[in-house]
Amino acid sequence: MIRLNILTNNSCPNSRAFNFPILASKHLLEKLGISAKFAWKISPHTFECDILAVNSNVFRTYWTSRKNDIFAFLEKASSSRTKILWFDTTDSTWCTQFEAMPFVSKFLKGQILADRSLYLKTFRTGRIFTDVFDELYSSSESPADYPPARPDDLPKLSLSWNSSLENYTESRYSLGGKIRNALRPLLANFADEKIRVQWSDPRTPRRILISSRFGKTHSRPSVTAHRRALGEILRKRGVRDEKIPLPDYFAELRNSQMAASPFGVGEITLRDFEIVISGAALLKPDMSHLETWPELFKSSGASTDTYMAHRWDLSDLDEKIDQLLGNADARIGMAENAQNAYRKVLSEEGTQLFTERFSGILKI
Repeated sequence: MIRLNILTNNSCPNSRAFNFPILASKHLLEKLGISAKFAWKISPHTFECDILAVNSNVFRTYWTSRKNDIFAFLEKASSSRTKILWFDTTDSTWCTQFEAMPFVSKFLKGQILADRSLYLKTFRTGRIFTDVFDELYSSSESPADYPPARPDDLPKLSLSWNSSLENYTESRYSLGGKIRNALRPLLANFADEKIRVQWSDPRTPRRILISSRFGKTHSRPSVTAHRRALGEILRKRGVRDEKIPLPDYFAELRNSQMAASPFGVGEITLRDFEIVISGAALLKPDMSHLETWPELFKSSGASTDTYMAHRWDLSDLDEKIDQLLGNADARIGMAENAQNAYRKVLSEEGTQLFTERFSGILKI
């Protein structure tokens, strides 16, 4: 039996999406000879395992101020002959944590640059898309001082799973949803979990053409500039974008033919999944520069597409919107493709697929 410890927390959506699929597949992992145990804080028992999977968010608040403590922890784990898997659960394809590479057997990300050699260069603003946005809009984005990977690091770099594997329905804001999140650390080693999603049929009549309820301000000036430029184009089409209460937000998505979802801290955002569940077609900046799993984002002009991609400079945005508005069958088909793909990964079959993927990751 392989002893697997998972050092994690449940403090943010990315952590919850890291935790959930492991919780859902524990019984299947057991059948494969993998005993998975969750650790919600560091203790001497943390190192009593063959493999230690580390959610990077555990160290998020003191990555810069107490970095030496992190390295001391990783060195202690590796000296105990424990194999360390570092799961970078930050949002974007880029990474600020390559300094952990010497201590780990694998370094995994939920969304990864398709061209791995790009990790050897430095992006001036810290991300591939903020570099582009800053140049487009002269947004005065501050330079970011993140170390790139070294050539010897690239073989350790691998793809894990993205943030789709959690509950993004309106119910997560309910009392029951909040209780579920609060109890997870207490029940993780004793009970499996499942997600129950109420999908909205893309074929239902939809009165609103485009939903544009995304934040127009951001901690990144370049992202703010891009979102405002996107919002301005949509406002010229009469699209309303002021903030509305959560119940109205979800009701609008369920009544929208399509919905825009720009990049944020990372390329993939939680709004993407809310849109798909609500049955609207997803309108999003092109993501062909990255790889992710589950592979929910396909846009190649084929009948199997799951979202409508537009250029980062928004030069074809009106054209792409008109394509969707002018062809209801294609728009509905795209929304259905996205739902079918997402429905599969949240099903029993999806749990089995995750188990196979995760057990492969654990083979060091």
